[in-house]
Amino acid sequence: MAEVEEAREEVEQECYSDDEEVEPSLKYGRNVKAQLTSVIFKNSQATCITVNEKFIVLGDFRGQVFVLDHGGNINRQINAHRGPVTCLSVDLDGEYVASCSSDDTSVVIKGLYSMERDMSESYPSNVYSVELGPSFSSQHHYIVGTDRLTYNEKGFFGLKRTLIHSGEGPIWTTKWRRNFIAWANALGVKVYHTVTKKQITRIGRDPKSPSPAEYLCHLYWHNDWTLIIGWASSIKICQVRQKSDTDFSALPTYYVEVLNNIYLDHFISGIGPQPDNKIVTLGYIPPDEGVPCLPCVRITNFDGAELSLDELSIKGFETCNANSYKISVLDYDHHIYILSPVDLVIAKPRDLNDRIDWLISKAKYEDALNIVTETPATFTPFKFIDIGAQYFAHLRDVGEFEKCARNCQKILYIDKVDQQNNEKIREKLEKIKDAWEVEILAFQKFKKLHVLCPYIPVKKPRLDSWAYELALSSFLGAADWINFEVFLTKWPTDLYRPETVINYLVKVLNETKLESDDKKLLLKCLGILYEYHEDQVSALIIYIKLSDKRAFEILGRHHRLFQSLSGDDKILKLMKVNVDAAINLFINNTEKIPVSMVASSIKSNKKYYYKYLDRLFEFDPEAGFEYHKDMIELYAEFDTTKGKTKLMTFLRESTSYPIDEAYRVCQERKFPEAQVYLLTRMGHSVQALSLLIDDIGDIGQAINFCKEQDDAELWDNLLTKATQSNKSSYITDLLQNIGTHINPKELIARIPNGKEIDNLRDSLVKILCDYKLQIDLSQGCKRVFVSDTVKLSQKLRALGKRGVMVDDDSQCQNCRGIIVNGEGLDVVTYFCGHVFHQICITKDYCASCHK
Repeated sequence: MAEVEEAREEVEQECYSDDEEVEPSLKYGRNVKAQLTSVIFKNSQATCITVNEKFIVLGDFRGQVFVLDHGGNINRQINAHRGPVTCLSVDLDGEYVASCSSDDTSVVIKGLYSMERDMSESYPSNVYSVELGPSFSSQHHYIVGTDRLTYNEKGFFGLKRTLIHSGEGPIWTTKWRRNFIAWANALGVKVYHTVTKKQITRIGRDPKSPSPAEYLCHLYWHNDWTLIIGWASSIKICQVRQKSDTDFSALPTYYVEVLNNIYLDHFISGIGPQPDNKIVTLGYIPPDEGVPCLPCVRITNFDGAELSLDELSIKGFETCNANSYKISVLDYDHHIYILSPVDLVIAKPRDLNDRIDWLISKAKYEDALNIVTETPATFTPFKFIDIGAQYFAHLRDVGEFEKCARNCQKILYIDKVDQQNNEKIREKLEKIKDAWEVEILAFQKFKKLHVLCPYIPVKKPRLDSWAYELALSSFLGAADWINFEVFLTKWPTDLYRPETVINYLVKVLNETKLESDDKKLLLKCLGILYEYHEDQVSALIIYIKLSDKRAFEILGRHHRLFQSLSGDDKILKLMKVNVDAAINLFINNTEKIPVSMVASSIKSNKKYYYKYLDRLFEFDPEAGFEYHKDMIELYAEFDTTKGKTKLMTFLRESTSYPIDEAYRVCQERKFPEAQVYLLTRMGHSVQALSLLIDDIGDIGQAINFCKEQDDAELWDNLLTKATQSNKSSYITDLLQNIGTHINPKELIARIPNGKEIDNLRDSLVKILCDYKLQIDLSQGCKRVFVSDTVKLSQKLRALGKRGVMVDDDSQCQNCRGIIVNGEGLDVVTYFCGHVFHQICITKDYCASCHK
């Protein structure tokens, strides 16, 4: 079979021009079995051929008939004649072979499976044609063409011969189908009806055509009613029709109509059918100025339109004339057998595989892929992938790498139908995976792998890890840092080995001169790779160096990394990345990140130091108490709240700062509210009151201060300062707010005579109202107290009168004797439930409860 395939490729290369763009209809091959070449073509020359679905029959110049299988093996060799075989015929059942020779005027019929009907007969003149009838195996009928046409059939007393035609010269060609026999002589073509035994038509030869002996007529029945005539350079398409009505019973009931007459630019050396009302002709072209021409194979339709034309390279064409070639078409698959004296070429209709091969040879890969897509059942499951591989190679060779990459994604995939077929999906996935890896290596060879990367699959199929590693390294090789980061973070981390990519990246960082931004980007990628490789310490160091927020994420996930924050200003660098996030991290993990470690690291940056200690104090006032001294200065400098709210809160809630140092800072910074509080804590209430009145000038705060301290001396100082002040509003505020804390008479008595006081009437009214309210409250409270006292006394008396049960088993809590012993001793019981003999009581209360 390898020899056959090599021969087919050889013929196809000879038959088609490289520049031809019209897709051929046929493919060509030779049957080069050793028997065929050595026995027939080497020692003799072939003269005729006929084919059957079972075998091939060849006749040669020496009068031998060979029966071959379709593989070219000779199954039988018949020494039939003494001269060249001029015609062959096989019955429809493929059981008998008939042959004739014009030189020895003989006809031989041989059974291939039985010798019962073998025969050999001679005729008085040359025999040019022989044709077995459609039912030869049962009726034993056949026709012979000499200078007359004889119908032979088996009779009761032997073979019966009937003369059909004579008197017009040799009968060159005969064709028999069902009830019609067609033959040709020098004058034209006749058709005979075997049932009515009448000739129904005569189609004359074109008078302008060359000698019929040089260019023989060729006939074949396209179907039961259509006769095709090929003669010289024309084709006649004839239709046998039945007459609708006839008045003369002697006239034929059928006639033949010529539907079309097609003229060709070559002479016809053979003719045969093709499917869909197409005709194949073997064309002979006479020598051009003595130079022999190759024959051609043309396919036309019944309208005469040329569908394909191939120049056929066949051996021995240099010495051939128009009658040297023979053609026979196999009915069931329309294979065309073309015979020269020394060669046999088989032309076959091209199938989809042939069409795809031709499209690929013309670089029409997309058309080839479309065919596979439209008819998937015709091809192997991997045909689409195999064509795609050739397409990819072509695109790479012409430099269309982007287009090649896009098509890789389109072609190398598993579609939904495939995914439903569990039996084949694994095999196809493996095939696609191999194809992807081949493309990756091919792109890498051209240093264009970074173009393919966006299309590389990450599942179905999933490639080997080296493919993804090589893909990532291609971005580094192309200095495409951005896409390196994109695919590093986009692809699942288990696709590749991080350590391999780390080695690629470290080499680039060490050996390449990079811009600052590019270096930062690659360092970030290195940190990500270290995370993937579970080298969290190295990743953290890089993130801190880059001031990357990922440092907090990695610390949040891996608390064991807290210990690595010591030294190298890592904590300060984290604060610079995101001060709020860093502080949250530190104060939520004080057990693993001690306050002392954070404070010592950021103390040089007062703002960070303040923010950290402030948030720490809010979180836990006791944490970091040793730094409360520093916090006084920090609050004084950085507390921007109104009234120094944070400072005041700290001063009130903390007990870990030195008060004198705090007072000094507040005095220097002039924070009177803080000074008042600190003076009060130091016991200098009078000084604090003077500060409120003299420096702050807020009588309201002074009044509240005195109320909080509830010190008569402070009230006396306040009254003195208020009455001696030039501000009458001080006295007004006192009148309206002192309430019951001091006797209003003392305040009124100290008001200088003649002093004008704003809203005096209203203030006095308020004092009187407050006084009346106080009296009412006192009386109300007294009434409530008396009522409650009466109720409680009554309840106590009722409880005292209630009996206490003492049973026979009750014991004295002192002597442990039985309480009810018949001796008539007095008994004392307490409300707590304990019981004593009166003589055993030594105290005024229950001794058991007060042990």
